[in-house]
Amino acid sequence: MVKAAGLFLAFIAASALGLLKSSEVRRRQRLLEEFRDLIAHIATEISYFKEPLPQIFGKLSTCGNEETAILMRSVMAACTSERFSSSLEDMWNQSINLAYEQCPLTSEDLAVMKKCGQFLGQSNFQGQQEHFRLLDGQLLRQISEAEEAVRTKSRMYTKLGVSTGLVIAIALL
Repeated sequence: MVKAAGLFLAFIAASALGLLKSSEVRRRQRLLEEFRDLIAHIATEISYFKEPLPQIFGKLSTCGNEETAILMRSVMAACTSERFSSSLEDMWNQSINLAYEQCPLTSEDLAVMKKCGQFLGQSNFQGQQEHFRLLDGQLLRQISEAEEAVRTKSRMYTKLGVSTGLVIAIALL
Protein backbone atom coordinates (compact mmCIF):
# COMPACT_ATOMS: atom_id res chain seq x y z
CA MET A 1 0.00 0.00 0.00
CA VAL A 2 2.79 2.42 0.91
CA LYS A 3 4.67 1.50 -2.26
CA ALA A 4 1.58 2.18 -4.39
CA ALA A 5 1.15 5.57 -2.73
CA GLY A 6 4.83 6.38 -3.38
CA LEU A 7 4.51 5.38 -7.03
CA PHE A 8 1.38 7.47 -7.39
CA LEU A 9 3.07 10.50 -5.78
CA ALA A 10 6.12 10.14 -8.05
CA PHE A 11 3.82 10.06 -11.08
CA ILE A 12 1.87 13.09 -9.85
CA ALA A 13 5.05 15.06 -9.08
CA ALA A 14 6.58 14.48 -12.53
CA SER A 15 3.27 15.27 -14.24
CA ALA A 16 2.91 18.46 -12.21
CA LEU A 17 6.39 19.60 -13.22
CA GLY A 18 5.46 19.10 -16.88
CA LEU A 19 2.24 21.04 -16.43
CA LEU A 20 4.09 23.83 -14.60
CA LYS A 21 6.60 24.22 -17.42
CA SER A 22 3.74 24.14 -19.93
CA SER A 23 1.93 26.91 -18.06
CA GLU A 24 5.07 29.07 -18.16
CA VAL A 25 5.07 28.87 -21.96
CA ARG A 26 1.42 29.98 -22.05
CA ARG A 27 2.10 32.70 -19.48
CA ARG A 28 4.78 34.24 -21.71
CA GLN A 29 2.23 34.65 -24.49
CA ARG A 30 -0.33 36.17 -22.10
CA LEU A 31 2.21 38.65 -20.69
CA LEU A 32 3.23 39.81 -24.16
CA GLU A 33 -0.40 40.29 -25.17
CA GLU A 34 -1.12 42.26 -21.99
CA PHE A 35 1.95 44.44 -22.57
CA ARG A 36 0.78 45.10 -26.14
CA ASP A 37 -2.60 46.18 -24.75
CA LEU A 38 -0.83 48.47 -22.28
CA ILE A 39 1.16 50.12 -25.06
CA ALA A 40 -2.04 50.57 -27.09
CA HIS A 41 -3.67 52.25 -24.06
CA ILE A 42 -0.70 54.58 -23.60
CA ALA A 43 -0.74 55.49 -27.32
CA THR A 44 -4.48 56.13 -27.17
CA GLU A 45 -4.21 58.31 -24.07
CA ILE A 46 -1.46 60.35 -25.72
CA SER A 47 -3.24 60.72 -29.06
CA TYR A 48 -6.80 61.43 -27.93
CA PHE A 49 -6.55 62.98 -24.49
CA LYS A 50 -3.09 64.58 -24.72
CA GLU A 51 -2.54 63.92 -21.02
CA PRO A 52 0.89 64.17 -19.37
CA LEU A 53 2.70 60.87 -18.95
CA PRO A 54 2.54 60.74 -15.12
CA GLN A 55 -1.27 61.05 -15.29
CA ILE A 56 -1.44 58.31 -17.91
CA PHE A 57 0.76 56.06 -15.78
CA GLY A 58 -1.41 56.77 -12.74
CA LYS A 59 -4.61 55.97 -14.60
CA LEU A 60 -3.22 52.72 -16.00
CA SER A 61 -1.71 51.62 -12.68
CA THR A 62 -5.14 50.72 -11.33
CA CYS A 63 -6.21 48.43 -14.13
CA GLY A 64 -4.72 45.42 -15.83
CA ASN A 65 -2.77 42.51 -14.46
CA GLU A 66 -0.27 42.43 -11.63
CA GLU A 67 2.81 43.01 -13.78
CA THR A 68 1.22 45.92 -15.65
CA ALA A 69 0.15 47.55 -12.39
CA ILE A 70 3.65 47.14 -10.90
CA LEU A 71 5.20 48.62 -14.06
CA MET A 72 2.91 51.62 -14.13
CA ARG A 73 3.16 52.30 -10.39
CA SER A 74 6.94 52.06 -10.54
CA VAL A 75 7.27 54.45 -13.48
CA MET A 76 4.71 56.83 -11.98
CA ALA A 77 6.51 56.85 -8.64
CA ALA A 78 9.83 57.53 -10.35
CA CYS A 79 8.30 60.36 -12.42
CA THR A 80 6.67 62.06 -9.45
CA SER A 81 9.58 61.53 -7.08
CA GLU A 82 11.36 64.61 -5.86
CA ARG A 83 14.60 62.81 -6.62
CA PHE A 84 13.63 62.69 -10.31
CA SER A 85 17.13 62.73 -11.74
CA SER A 86 17.33 59.90 -14.23
CA SER A 87 15.85 59.86 -17.70
CA LEU A 88 12.46 58.39 -18.48
CA GLU A 89 14.24 55.66 -20.45
CA ASP A 90 16.24 54.62 -17.37
CA MET A 91 13.13 54.68 -15.19
CA TRP A 92 11.18 52.64 -17.76
CA ASN A 93 13.97 50.04 -18.03
CA GLN A 94 14.29 49.72 -14.26
CA SER A 95 10.52 49.38 -13.95
CA ILE A 96 10.44 46.68 -16.66
CA ASN A 97 13.14 44.77 -14.79
CA LEU A 98 11.22 45.10 -11.53
CA ALA A 99 7.81 44.16 -12.91
CA TYR A 100 8.93 41.23 -15.04
CA GLU A 101 11.90 39.82 -13.08
CA GLN A 102 10.10 36.59 -12.12
CA CYS A 103 8.35 36.13 -15.46
CA PRO A 104 9.10 33.58 -18.18
CA LEU A 105 9.95 36.22 -20.78
CA THR A 106 12.96 35.88 -23.06
CA SER A 107 15.72 38.46 -23.28
CA GLU A 108 14.36 39.44 -26.71
CA ASP A 109 10.92 40.02 -25.18
CA LEU A 110 12.39 42.29 -22.53
CA ALA A 111 14.50 44.16 -25.12
CA VAL A 112 11.36 44.89 -27.17
CA MET A 113 9.49 46.00 -24.03
CA LYS A 114 12.32 48.35 -23.10
CA LYS A 115 12.23 50.07 -26.51
CA CYS A 116 9.19 52.05 -25.39
CA GLY A 117 11.36 53.94 -22.92
CA GLN A 118 13.62 55.10 -25.74
CA PHE A 119 10.95 57.22 -27.41
CA LEU A 120 8.28 57.86 -24.78
CA GLY A 121 8.13 61.59 -24.19
CA GLN A 122 11.15 62.18 -26.44
CA SER A 123 9.62 63.32 -29.71
CA ASN A 124 6.61 65.15 -31.07
CA PHE A 125 3.16 63.61 -31.30
CA GLN A 126 3.57 62.20 -34.82
CA GLY A 127 6.99 60.78 -34.02
CA GLN A 128 5.69 59.00 -30.94
CA GLN A 129 2.75 57.53 -32.84
CA GLU A 130 5.14 56.16 -35.49
CA HIS A 131 7.30 54.65 -32.76
CA PHE A 132 4.21 53.06 -31.20
CA ARG A 133 3.32 51.48 -34.55
CA LEU A 134 6.83 50.08 -34.94
CA LEU A 135 6.80 48.76 -31.39
CA ASP A 136 3.42 47.15 -32.00
CA GLY A 137 4.86 45.31 -35.00
CA GLN A 138 7.78 44.05 -32.93
CA LEU A 139 5.44 42.93 -30.17
CA LEU A 140 3.28 41.10 -32.72
CA ARG A 141 6.37 39.18 -33.87
CA GLN A 142 7.20 38.21 -30.28
CA ILE A 143 3.59 37.18 -29.67
CA SER A 144 3.52 35.00 -32.80
CA GLU A 145 6.77 33.38 -31.64
CA ALA A 146 5.18 32.77 -28.25
CA GLU A 147 2.05 31.32 -29.90
CA GLU A 148 4.25 28.90 -31.84
CA ALA A 149 5.97 27.90 -28.61
CA VAL A 150 2.57 27.25 -27.03
CA ARG A 151 1.56 25.05 -29.97
CA THR A 152 4.76 23.02 -29.87
CA LYS A 153 6.46 23.22 -26.51
CA SER A 154 3.44 23.42 -24.23
CA ARG A 155 2.07 20.10 -25.39
CA MET A 156 5.57 18.59 -25.35
CA TYR A 157 6.21 19.62 -21.73
CA THR A 158 2.88 18.20 -20.61
CA LYS A 159 3.47 14.88 -22.34
CA LEU A 160 7.07 14.76 -21.16
CA GLY A 161 5.99 15.22 -17.53
CA VAL A 162 3.37 12.49 -17.74
CA SER A 163 5.75 10.16 -19.58
CA THR A 164 8.51 10.76 -17.05
CA GLY A 165 6.07 10.06 -14.24
CA LEU A 166 5.06 6.78 -15.87
CA VAL A 167 8.70 5.76 -16.41
CA ILE A 168 9.53 6.50 -12.78
CA ALA A 169 6.50 4.57 -11.57
CA ILE A 170 7.32 1.57 -13.80
CA ALA A 171 11.00 1.63 -12.83
CA LEU A 172 10.14 1.61 -9.14
CA LEU A 173 7.75 -1.32 -9.49
